[in-house]
Amino acid sequence: MPATLDETYDLAERALAALRTARLAATPDNIELWTIHLSGKNPALSREIDKRERRDGGVTQADADDIYNEFILRADLSQDVIELVERFEKEMALLTDAIEATGEKTAVNTDELQKVSTELKKSAVDNPTISALVESVIAVTKSVREANRQLENQLAKSSDEVVTLRQNIESIRQEAMTDPLTGIRNRKSFDSAIEELIAASRVKGAPLALVMADVDHFKDFNDRWGHQTGDQVLRLVAEVMNANIKGKDLLARYGGEEFAILLPDTSLENAVMLADRIRHSIEVRRLKKRRTEEDLGAITMSMGVALLREKDTSETLIERADTALFAAKRSGRNAVFDEARKTSEKPAKRTSAA
Repeated sequence: MPATLDETYDLAERALAALRTARLAATPDNIELWTIHLSGKNPALSREIDKRERRDGGVTQADADDIYNEFILRADLSQDVIELVERFEKEMALLTDAIEATGEKTAVNTDELQKVSTELKKSAVDNPTISALVESVIAVTKSVREANRQLENQLAKSSDEVVTLRQNIESIRQEAMTDPLTGIRNRKSFDSAIEELIAASRVKGAPLALVMADVDHFKDFNDRWGHQTGDQVLRLVAEVMNANIKGKDLLARYGGEEFAILLPDTSLENAVMLADRIRHSIEVRRLKKRRTEEDLGAITMSMGVALLREKDTSETLIERADTALFAAKRSGRNAVFDEARKTSEKPAKRTSAA
């Protein structure tokens, strides 16, 4: 039900108080961000704020900007694009059906005119007046037939253009669901997929596992080596993770340096084994700058794994995987934790250029 006037004032005051405590400016974006957070209307946004507070001891303005862009600005834009695409597709489908129906009707009418003209000509052999009239009808028929042929050609061309437009629409749809930096699925795509996979898991009675993964000390790494190198790290991590999944598995950039993997038909034990294999594959890819051969150090990841339960929602499943992830962080990082226990080994490192 709609909030009362007093409730809106209370929420605004709480948002301002929270910004003051965090030592953040009361800008429109910050106020909107904290109002949504404190209202509880966007659990994923709140979870991201809580995560940054636990990880960094507080939310910086840079954190707030990232969260606003990810959960408010880009989310709204992606939804607008997708809705526009869906409406356009419906209109194109209607247009295609109309084109096909018109083409079929035109062909039938042309054939009927030709038959009538032929029959009239047979019966008008001994009557010059009728014969002249038939010739006029045949001439009109030919003219109509030619016009119809041109119309059919134009309609066929339009049909081809509709097919091209549909292909372009699909490209737009894919772009809206893809992270531009890493080329894997984005948060919007993940949010949609997890709901679908949870529903499918329950229908089939099959397990569904979720792995939440976070690059260790990424902020320090980014500050030391620069954003371009940080972007290179994220692309490498996405590449390695993508190489280790298969089939119906879904990898997404969840936000910032955090990734998520949805694993249909996968037990908790097998999900943990996969996560640890990914963790090891990333750790051994020790990085060096190509130009200077400067050692950038090893990239390590902490991961949390959870399995879908009978009464789970997407939120509770993500929350348990997140809790396991933070347990791995607290243990010293570079580890995989499931919902109940730890499993991780730290093999010897090797060096490779990247």
